[in-house]
Amino acid sequence: MKKLSVIKKKVDFLIVGQGLAGTLLAHDLIDLDKSVVIIDTTLRASASRVAAGLINPVSMKRCIPAVPFSYLEKAIHRYTELGKKLDVEFLHLRSLVRLFDSNTTKEQWEDKFLNGDMHVYIKEFVAENSFSSLNDQYSSAIIDLAGFLDVISFLDTSRDYFSKNHFLLEEKFDFSLFNEVEISYRDFIADNIIFCEGYRLRENPFFNYLPLTPTKGEVMTIRIPSMETFDKIISRGVYILPLGNYLYTVGSTYNRVDFTDKLTEEGQAFLKDKIDEILDVEYEVVGSVAGVRPTVKDRKPLIGKHPENDHICVFNGLGARGVLMGPYFSAGFSKFLISPAAKRDSLSFETIDRFSK
Repeated sequence: MKKLSVIKKKVDFLIVGQGLAGTLLAHDLIDLDKSVVIIDTTLRASASRVAAGLINPVSMKRCIPAVPFSYLEKAIHRYTELGKKLDVEFLHLRSLVRLFDSNTTKEQWEDKFLNGDMHVYIKEFVAENSFSSLNDQYSSAIIDLAGFLDVISFLDTSRDYFSKNHFLLEEKFDFSLFNEVEISYRDFIADNIIFCEGYRLRENPFFNYLPLTPTKGEVMTIRIPSMETFDKIISRGVYILPLGNYLYTVGSTYNRVDFTDKLTEEGQAFLKDKIDEILDVEYEVVGSVAGVRPTVKDRKPLIGKHPENDHICVFNGLGARGVLMGPYFSAGFSKFLISPAAKRDSLSFETIDRFSK
């Protein structure tokens, strides 16, 4: 008896992974009228699921822009735009208080403000002992154009949208079911497949040659009974984000050895020590979580096409500033992917072509 052939459904893109990277890219491609199928299963150690979502355009140590200003503009615009699309407000713009740890640090920041371009970011310097709940004996600076993304809300709302519009296949991607010649998976055949797997890219047979160096981070939620209305982000060694109702998120740690989702005594002790350096009031720990970030040694994302197959792509390695930089990279890569005449060197950022297979 002759075996009947299965007619596969044609789509423009298969996207593997619905963390921050996969979600941003899927929205961009959908908004460009492209058909997508996202293949994803929720994984406990996903960095996106435990990320605090900090948007901070300034390097706290050196008092210089952390990214080009265009990245910040794109992030604010895109998250605002997606909030309207999904009818949920998940971008929260807040000022940031940079507490100085010495007079030397204070003088460095004042010098950068007077002799550089940091006036774009720094709103003002505040005298010492201005915040009754904080240890600000060396004074502080106020940074505008900062904030945070409610990453869980963004991912969950997006997942509901993808599911309701039949863009989502909820399962763990099985490489044994993938045909790299015709770019097909189960009942779908596509023009391109894009892997957005986070640190699990190390297990991907097409991109495991890339130098991904995962970094585990632990984040703590605390309750500060005396700080009900404080709405600024605080930074000094770690960040403290205001969530409302006396709750604050504190993070993060950097562990390049342990890639599990388990909390560590060292990580929790580090966060508590930093909190004690910042706060001059009592607090209580409500909970903690851990996740693994897909970081790269050169601090540049892993974006591009496979060197031997233009239809197999990667969008990954956004790292610790992924919330801030992701929208810019996603917009550029999605437009590159839908342009038939686009060349590999036409992007405004470096691709994985900087690494040899």
